[in-house]
Amino acid sequence: MKKVLLLMAIILPFVLTSCGDDKDEPKQNLEQELIGGWSNVQGSSIINIVFNSDYTGKVQWIEDGVVKDFDSFTWSLKDNVLTIKVIGKTLIYTISINGDVLTISEDELSTDFQRAKG
Repeated sequence: MKKVLLLMAIILPFVLTSCGDDKDEPKQNLEQELIGGWSNVQGSSIINIVFNSDYTGKVQWIEDGVVKDFDSFTWSLKDNVLTIKVIGKTLIYTISINGDVLTISEDELSTDFQRAKG
């Protein structure tokens, strides 16, 4: 009887140990997904942002069809923290991408951008 119990004590941990699912969920590569053009339209105001793969970008603000502002910037991304350097300032945001929607948040404010077509 002792041998059976000892054998069970040795085998039981192996039987109860679960094998992990070999199909790990692919992690979202935010950096690759971020690259490209994004637009936010609110009434007659449009903000267009382009993130280039060389960590440069452009932002454009259009009001009533007239370009009101245009700036170039550099960017970096670590996890979901986006850092933008523009006009001597460093801006820090958190981002998420769900399909064709980029959400950029700062403190408790967030803005959604749609992936630009084309």
